[in-house]
Amino acid sequence: MAMSTSVTAPSLPFWLSPIGWVGKGVIGVLSYLGGVAALMISAAVSLITFPRDDDLPGFWTVLKEELWWLLLTGAPLVGLVHVAMGSFLSMQAYFGSTFLDGTGAVVGVGLLRNLATLMTGLTLSGLMACRLIPGRLGLGQGPAASAGPATDTRFPAVSNHPGATSDEPQQLPAPGRLAAPRMIATALASMLLALWGFAVGTVVGWQAARSLMGLPSDMYFLMFYRMIWFRDVVGMIVKGLLFGLLPATICCFEALRAARLSAGQNSGRPASASGDCSASSDLTAPIVRAACLSMMSILLLNMTWFMLVYHAVPVYGPSLLQPPTP
Repeated sequence: MAMSTSVTAPSLPFWLSPIGWVGKGVIGVLSYLGGVAALMISAAVSLITFPRDDDLPGFWTVLKEELWWLLLTGAPLVGLVHVAMGSFLSMQAYFGSTFLDGTGAVVGVGLLRNLATLMTGLTLSGLMACRLIPGRLGLGQGPAASAGPATDTRFPAVSNHPGATSDEPQQLPAPGRLAAPRMIATALASMLLALWGFAVGTVVGWQAARSLMGLPSDMYFLMFYRMIWFRDVVGMIVKGLLFGLLPATICCFEALRAARLSAGQNSGRPASASGDCSASSDLTAPIVRAACLSMMSILLLNMTWFMLVYHAVPVYGPSLLQPPTP
């Protein structure tokens, strides 16, 4: 009688376990970054190659829907954040009391060059994580989700070829196609909301300077006008787009991971298993992870921009007002 034998891999010594943990961590980070990069490339390719003869919502339909939602929900949040930023920058000059005439430059240039895009991107990071991950880009939801990942109600399954019937195998649309309109909508919303936040912060800083320090309005806006450069506006637009595109890519990637996990559990594993993404309470981890990684990416990109553009490019250079001489 034949006997079945199983071969088990030898366990590592306990003193080598930390090396294994480090290796797993490095592999996990690299695979995550590779997945985000692949999704961004897939989204770019889908703008040119996606088919237009299926039942999926159109690119412009999804883009307008997401853009309007972001603008309507993000405007009050970004506005409130920049109320605090504008008053804070203005009171910096009040408490310093060294060069009050430059308050307009401190508030305006500080918001235009750095704070408006940075705070808007950080705000949208949390907003997009809460928006995209529970929705999972329309995948794995609805009554048909229990039948598998290819029978979603909002995004119908796409046939393998134009002549396919309902009995033939079907596949989901490319992830890049689902993510592309949301990524572009978030980038545009980030740029527009950054301009909105800049306007709110500048007005609030002006009112704070006038009421706290008695600074004339013409002096406030004159010093701001003297310090502002057109390339600052260009930099704000570029940073606004980047600070929206990168968080949206990360949130879309997490949403697709949640959709795949939910589809796998619906097809084979019990719904109450640990980490089930079909339950809203279990979406806490991917939402928090997406928000934190998005904020970290914005901070890293902002530091890179500061070091490479403001320090390495002579056209920017330091633009600080010289204090008045006695």
